[in-house]
Amino acid sequence: MIDRLWLLVSAHIDGFLLTVALCLAGLGLGVLYSASDQNLARFAAQGVNLAVALAVMWIVANLSPQTLKRVAVPLYILGVLLLIGVALFGDVVNGARRWLHVGVTRIQPSELMKIALPLMLAWYFEKHEASLRLRDFAVAALLIGVPMLLIVRQPDLGTALLLAASGAYVLFLAGLSWKVITTLGLATAASLPLLWPLLHDYQRERILTLLDPMRDPLGAGYH
Repeated sequence: MIDRLWLLVSAHIDGFLLTVALCLAGLGLGVLYSASDQNLARFAAQGVNLAVALAVMWIVANLSPQTLKRVAVPLYILGVLLLIGVALFGDVVNGARRWLHVGVTRIQPSELMKIALPLMLAWYFEKHEASLRLRDFAVAALLIGVPMLLIVRQPDLGTALLLAASGAYVLFLAGLSWKVITTLGLATAASLPLLWPLLHDYQRERILTLLDPMRDPLGAGYH
């Protein structure tokens, strides 16, 4: 009975990846416990969040690829609409408009896009894999750019860059030419001096602290 239950639970789970994820999660809980001055309430709350995340992970891991394909487009459209809702009606917290009231709770739609965007890109490239052209990659770049710009406006540069990175990985796996990748990389690097003045003060401070953590070890560098 126990063996059968274990096989049911672990049938679609990669043991190595799960072990790595649990080790990282455990390390994070340990750091949180230490950084929060051994606050058991915060530690327990994060533990509950982790348990919920593991349950969701198990559910998603057991979904068939066909199911994921069916939800890719609706999930992406929902995510973009929610981001537009944030821009129009979102709550401002600490100078950033990132949260949206939905019924009795608040959600952060940018988190949904971390899942929706790779799914959408995978769906799109699967539909066009027989004859991929440069314009298909241009459409994919547009699919990345729309939610990314909406998130940058909040502002949430970190999440926007993470979203761009996840999209870039899919473009690479879809077969985007190294010449194009190199050209885009050089163009991005060349545009950095122009983008620097457009950043918020705290964003510039975080970048400078990343390059030199000791410039503000107990302030921006603490995070």
